[in-house]
Amino acid sequence: MTRDPSIPQQPSLWRRFVAFKTLLVSFSLVGLLASNVASLVSAGAHDWMHNALWRVLSIGGQAVADRALANSPKAKLDETVKVKTADLDSKNRLQAKELEDVHVKNRKLAQQLDTNGKQAKATVAAVHQRLVKGVSRNVAALPSESIPYLGLGVTLAVTSLDIYDACQTMKDFNDLLRMMGQGEEKPDLCGQKVPTVDQVLASTKAEWRSSVQRVTDDAKAFKVAVPDVRLPTREEMTKASCAAVAVPYLCPEK
Repeated sequence: MTRDPSIPQQPSLWRRFVAFKTLLVSFSLVGLLASNVASLVSAGAHDWMHNALWRVLSIGGQAVADRALANSPKAKLDETVKVKTADLDSKNRLQAKELEDVHVKNRKLAQQLDTNGKQAKATVAAVHQRLVKGVSRNVAALPSESIPYLGLGVTLAVTSLDIYDACQTMKDFNDLLRMMGQGEEKPDLCGQKVPTVDQVLASTKAEWRSSVQRVTDDAKAFKVAVPDVRLPTREEMTKASCAAVAVPYLCPEK
């Protein structure tokens, strides 16, 4: 039968399939290109596509999906972030521990400083009281020290007490030095002996001038005003001695 040229010819089924396939491939290429561009320029798009693919693959099991995407950029990035986060957390915990150690040491140091300060204050208070007693004792001894012979015994007694006080003061200072880790000073003066009255009298003739000179020199070095030291006159000897005891041929009879 001859085809009528006036009737439009219908495309064959194969041609329709080829056209549909071409269109499908074109759409696929455009979609793949768009998805690739989106994954490159948008992290959100990349994560959405990764999650979508993971959900599809997880139909076969979560382990299967994880293995299939183990080498994907997002998986590697997640692993890198996880490792660095864990490392950062570890460093933060270490720094927090070091900071806490510093705080503990600071608290202990503050407590130690407070204890040391209280002990130092107590030591200074004790030394101050000892000095006050020493000064008061020396002032009180002046009247008796002005009497010949009697004054020598009083002077020796006061000197012995001064040496004892100086020894106790050095012991207090050594306690402070040990508390601060500075060792101690050997208190040699604690073993110093005071001569007897007879020993002093025996050395008077030969050493009284050097004794006076040494005291005078020390007073000048520390700029302490002292009276003029000289041998007493008969009137001064009479005034000092007769106030306490009647000395024959020296003190006038009452």
